[in-house]
Amino acid sequence: MTPQIPGYALLDSGDGRKLERFGDMVIDRPSSLAAWRRRNDALWESADASYMPPDRWETGSSRFQTWKAQVAGVSLELELMSNGQLGIFPEHALYLPRIGEALDRFQSLGRKPVRVLNLFAYTGLATAFCAARPDVLVTHVDLAKRAIDWAKRNVQLNTDAPDRVRWIVDDALTFMAREARKGNAYDIIIIDPPSFSRVSKNSSWTLEEKTPDIVNLTLDVLAREAGVVFFTNHSAASTSDVARNIALDRFSDKGVEIDIEPLSLKEERTVRLLPAGSLITLSHTA
Repeated sequence: MTPQIPGYALLDSGDGRKLERFGDMVIDRPSSLAAWRRRNDALWESADASYMPPDRWETGSSRFQTWKAQVAGVSLELELMSNGQLGIFPEHALYLPRIGEALDRFQSLGRKPVRVLNLFAYTGLATAFCAARPDVLVTHVDLAKRAIDWAKRNVQLNTDAPDRVRWIVDDALTFMAREARKGNAYDIIIIDPPSFSRVSKNSSWTLEEKTPDIVNLTLDVLAREAGVVFFTNHSAASTSDVARNIALDRFSDKGVEIDIEPLSLKEERTVRLLPAGSLITLSHTA
């Protein structure tokens, strides 16, 4: 899955950094995976902002901190955050067309509204994408209130009907367990669990140890008729196979289609790919 993403470009990478364009802004950031050499030193001189760990941005004379960009057709507010993040993980834009196809299929079957659950939903790229469609209701779940507030602004940039989104400030696993007890289910589930999560001062987990719980809870709230899950994995490669095997067990190897594919960002002018995790797509066909 390596198409170019409208509004975004990986201009160059190497020597432990990556040079990206988001809308009109060119951003230079560290990348531990970019262990190769840079191809075009002149491009790096065009950076509007460069991140210097642990918490400093260099922006030259422009001195900006926020800007707006349209990525994969979704309007977003982006920000130079102190941890080097911007409010978007561009590899997630790679599978938005798949989500669109799933929405089209449900709507062609007369499903109104299509129920979407976005977990660990961050600043709402997928939420804004889905909420811009008619007859779609999105439940957006994130533990960080600041991320929820940011996502609300992104949704408002993309639709005049923000009431299509239900906002939940909660731990995703706790929320799914509660929804399962209520018997609630969703047609499309988008889930992007972090490699490490601190739920509270005294509670934390890693994705490797929590994958069985996450997968089982996700399947507990997936619609029994033709539900679809988009599960992104940025942890160990084995996590994807663990998730796949748990899902196969749940469905006794029948009535389920599971695909695992890499998420990679292709450089704009070369054939090189920057790894960005993997995508597990699970379709319940029974």
